[in-house]
Amino acid sequence: MRGSAPPPGGDGRDTVGQVRRRKRWHNPRTSPIRCAARADSFRASGGVGPEGGPRRNGTSPQEGSSGMALDIVLNRRGGVPIRDQLVTQLELKILDGSLAHGQRLPSVRSLARRLKVHHNTVSAAYQDLEEAGHVELQRGSGVFVRRAGVSALPEAKGLDEMIRLALHAAFRKGFSGADIRAAVERWLAAAPPDRVVVVDPSPEMGELLVHELKQLLGIPATACTVEDVAREPGRVAGALTLVLPYHVAAVRALSPGASVEVVTLEVAEPDRRAVAALPAGSIVLFLSHSPTVLPFASVFLRSLRGDEILVETRLLATPREWKRLVKVADLVLTDALSTEAARAAGARRVREVRVVQPSALERLRDALTIVVPRAEPPAAAGDHRRPS
Repeated sequence: MRGSAPPPGGDGRDTVGQVRRRKRWHNPRTSPIRCAARADSFRASGGVGPEGGPRRNGTSPQEGSSGMALDIVLNRRGGVPIRDQLVTQLELKILDGSLAHGQRLPSVRSLARRLKVHHNTVSAAYQDLEEAGHVELQRGSGVFVRRAGVSALPEAKGLDEMIRLALHAAFRKGFSGADIRAAVERWLAAAPPDRVVVVDPSPEMGELLVHELKQLLGIPATACTVEDVAREPGRVAGALTLVLPYHVAAVRALSPGASVEVVTLEVAEPDRRAVAALPAGSIVLFLSHSPTVLPFASVFLRSLRGDEILVETRLLATPREWKRLVKVADLVLTDALSTEAARAAGARRVREVRVVQPSALERLRDALTIVVPRAEPPAAAGDHRRPS
């Protein structure tokens, strides 16, 4: 319905005020009747203007990165600061799932422009949400909704939260309450390792490592093979288990609760310099108790000097093969179990090479201060992850 225009002035001419009122009356956007109809539509739609357009009270539906409308209504006359209103409404949308984890919120300036507020107000609101743990500000990328609550141990702020996360993870993997209680009791009764167990398929390599560890750490040390652990997982219970990198996965699968440390075969810098200083044409003999060490030593020496030197590697258990060489070699490199034999055979220059390097030794000493369970966990019915 359209109303009639106001009557003209008494002199037959319109006043300025009458002209302005007539223009407003006939303008489809400002007509009082149309404005009233739009207001009714606004209230009926819960605050969203026609076609989702701008509201006449200074608010507008805002779009997140996913295209979801952010239905934010700001009341500038209610006495509540705009910043607090914005924080509260965004927080509610995050908590009820309207804003999903990982969803990108509008940029500070974009939201400020659409809401017709100062960008500092939006920035402060986002900072409040970040401090509350609801959003994450990624420099150069924007503001993103964080997942609800902490979900990883490194994010936990206290012991109770760490325990809660661990328990949830255990239940999700199918462990029962009895399984978890038994495991916790084992760990509460745990103590630092009282011995070292070297696990290696080669008995000679195990013997070599045991010899070095007894000298360096001063605690009991024994060796066994991977097959021994498969037959009797309790061998490594309560011990610090030492393996070469190739056998870590097998040992951890056989004894999930074991404290496992890795020792790598490497050559110390002083030993490298000793080989590098040899004149071209020198003879180098590497003598070892372990067949595992010899291929590594051969590759190392040849990669360091190439054809400049003659490299020979021999097992300590084959004296007929090395006793002649030891007397003519310019340098004899030995492991800890071969040094005395090389010297007794008349070697001119002997240099002992250690498998356990100083850096690894410090790591092992630290590992000996960490508690480990004294008993191997029993085979629980719900534990379907342990290999057979």
